[in-house]
Amino acid sequence: MLQQETPENECVLPPTFQLDDIKTEYHLHSGVATKIDHFADFRRHTATCSQVPENLTPWEPFSSRIDFDFAELVLKANLTKVQTNELISLIRCAAFEQFSVTDYDGVCTMWDAASPRHAKFQKEVISVSHRDQEHTFDIWYRPLWDWACDLLKDHRLGPHFVFDAQRLYKYDGQDFMRFFDEPWTANAFWDSQSSLPKDEGKPFAFIIYANKAKLSSFGRQKAYPVIARCANLPVEIRNGEGFGGGRLVKEDRKYSRTQSFVNFKNVVWHESFKRLLKSLAPLSKTGFWVKCWDGIEHLFYPLILILSADYEEQCVMALIRGTNCKCPCPICLVPKDELGNVLTPYPFRTSAAVQATLLDARSQARKEDKEKILVLQGLWDVNNSFSDIAHTDVHSAILFDRLHVNNEGNFSDHLWTQFQERIKSVGRQAQAKIDEHFDLMPRWQKLNHFNHIMDISFSDGSKYEDISKIIVFAAHDVVDRTSESHELPYLLLRCIREYVNVDMYAALKVHTSKTIAAGRQAVREFTQLLDQYSEKDDSGKNWAYPKRHAHAHLFDDIEAKGATHNTNTKPNEKCHGPIRRTYLRRTNFKNIAEQVLRLDHRFLIAHSIRLDIEDHDEIVASRKNRLLSGSEDDEDNLDGDPDDTFHVKLGAAQNEQTFEDLEQLHANDNAFKRFHIKLADFLSDSLPAHGIPLPNAKRIKFMPNETVTEHRFLKVNFESIVDWRITTDYLRCSPSFHNFARYDCVILQTQAGPMFGRLLMLFTCIVDGRTHPIALVHPYDAPVGLRSLKDKHFQFWRVRERPRISSEFFSVRSIIRGAALTEDHNVPGDYLVIDTIDTDMFLRMKLMHGSAGRLA
Repeated sequence: MLQQETPENECVLPPTFQLDDIKTEYHLHSGVATKIDHFADFRRHTATCSQVPENLTPWEPFSSRIDFDFAELVLKANLTKVQTNELISLIRCAAFEQFSVTDYDGVCTMWDAASPRHAKFQKEVISVSHRDQEHTFDIWYRPLWDWACDLLKDHRLGPHFVFDAQRLYKYDGQDFMRFFDEPWTANAFWDSQSSLPKDEGKPFAFIIYANKAKLSSFGRQKAYPVIARCANLPVEIRNGEGFGGGRLVKEDRKYSRTQSFVNFKNVVWHESFKRLLKSLAPLSKTGFWVKCWDGIEHLFYPLILILSADYEEQCVMALIRGTNCKCPCPICLVPKDELGNVLTPYPFRTSAAVQATLLDARSQARKEDKEKILVLQGLWDVNNSFSDIAHTDVHSAILFDRLHVNNEGNFSDHLWTQFQERIKSVGRQAQAKIDEHFDLMPRWQKLNHFNHIMDISFSDGSKYEDISKIIVFAAHDVVDRTSESHELPYLLLRCIREYVNVDMYAALKVHTSKTIAAGRQAVREFTQLLDQYSEKDDSGKNWAYPKRHAHAHLFDDIEAKGATHNTNTKPNEKCHGPIRRTYLRRTNFKNIAEQVLRLDHRFLIAHSIRLDIEDHDEIVASRKNRLLSGSEDDEDNLDGDPDDTFHVKLGAAQNEQTFEDLEQLHANDNAFKRFHIKLADFLSDSLPAHGIPLPNAKRIKFMPNETVTEHRFLKVNFESIVDWRITTDYLRCSPSFHNFARYDCVILQTQAGPMFGRLLMLFTCIVDGRTHPIALVHPYDAPVGLRSLKDKHFQFWRVRERPRISSEFFSVRSIIRGAALTEDHNVPGDYLVIDTIDTDMFLRMKLMHGSAGRLA
């Protein structure tokens, strides 16, 4: 059929889009066309699960499954040789199935036989000269490319790999708004793929973490682990503890007895790193064909996308001279005296420019002239090991590390210590009040609860992160804005509030163009307010330091490499614990590296075999189920995870109670006055409004001997407005939860809009054979009057409780999510919404402030 031509003056209507549609724009080298999916149809990974190859003896080279189970238990339990042999003797006396392990040496032999399953550690000795003396160092490393190939060949990880850069957009009703989360959704991955030859080659991007770890209690024995992760895998796998998670790839003791030789240390560090990177260097230029999990050969170009480290290690990676040099930033050329000038951009460092500077310096005839050139940019005269890797620039690979820059830096070492000193100068009573208010804070999942904090310090960055989220709500009614002696503490508390805004934006798992713009504005506001404070600060503290300057690069880094959980050292520092435990429990404190790495490799092998056994068990169970059902397909039984299918779910059911007993139990509580009558009125109005007919078409009436069932736990699933995934709140409504009364607060959806309230009772009642989940809620929606200047300064959302007799019934299904509210101790009956408990609440409250016409 011929198509009709469109008249020149007739507009071709654009396609219509639905709210939240997702547009995926693929890199040109991928050969994949741009597509638009409805949000419900959007799938992050298009690959289908590969067929699991059947292995009837997945425990090999162990003689039997029981042998492997035993060896795995011995490994996890850290049993000594003597303990292992004693346990073997007991088992062999009582074994009912074949158990062939005879002694500890036999277990070790089986582990050695299984060792080739994955890339093993290698030892090299490097020699570095210093002052006419040769110094040798033992370097243990797992070849990076061998480890990468192990990942590429794994049929479980294969479908999750993403090798083509993408630009993702979400339709907001007017335009498609770009968002960033995984590394391949950000700009640097796109640019890296653009730099590759225009063939079928794909980038294989590494994330490398390096930092020292204390092994002994007093820190005398240290290790220098290097951990690798694959940026082509999703964050839940990449930052997890499974096979696709971080893997120890290098360990040495290079700094022992060389503390005073700073330049020498840098030479040793980069010479040892060259050994780690040497398997990548030639392949980064030529590419390498790998037969992957799908049985097809693919061409990959390895590159270093992200270097995750604290500031000290970043300086070594970038070969700059650190805090006291003329240009202390490893990313840009900001002068030392301008570190506090966060809002002014400075030229970026590049590997090519640094190499040109080194060549210029080395061409000088006089040592003094050479040093003058190097000092100007704060450089060391050392060859950088990362320069051997193509498509990699060490300065752009070094990124914002939220743990060390914010939690263990800007807050713990600067803002918090300064605030402690300021409150100490105000008086002991102020300190005691803040401690008391911390103790009274509502308990919340994944948020540390503190009894007192004003005179103690922590070594855990997560503790400082939680203190920063709470301190403004605990101290605002202790620090008096109108008191002259409180002027600086009050101004500093405002700085902390602005800092927390920056940190909350930095913590978002998904960033849109709007949140990045808002984050940049938060940096400006924090910088300007801290400048005001530093001008008045009489403590002599220097507020121009590298970690403050790091905020200048924060949101550039997010646009370049994705959300900060891609670059944060926190997941990597969790790996220090197992290394330290192995050192303390399984070594003789001699030849430490060899012993620790041998056990680390055994844990990897054990995990790999265990996954194979689980696959085997799943295949056997699947065949058994098909035989029992007599069907080849089990599609009718493919139910989703039930935890993802409900919005609210009650738990901790109590015994049934009659209305008469319930009202008598709460006779002194006005919220329960005329309980059964008010409940009947509520149901009589709400059921028809939701299309549920009333019994016999008459209003409901409850008799005093009818019953309800109380519940003391509520699980609420809701869609996070941060990453649009299902998130869960666990709420309590109990007179005694771990010996504390716990009546959590919630946000409810009402006809007038969102409303805050406190749960007083959760229960179910039966009407006409149907069970209805209901909450008795104390509403916090009384008028609060004009907004005070203090509330504006600290961006508070203030609510006020209604008289308790005004408590209302709500369907449990009207609960949007949980909330944490803290009392304003200066205004009885007023509460403040703690918007910092998580990033969803933070953004949710920003939207509510905006809807109310406020600048939060």
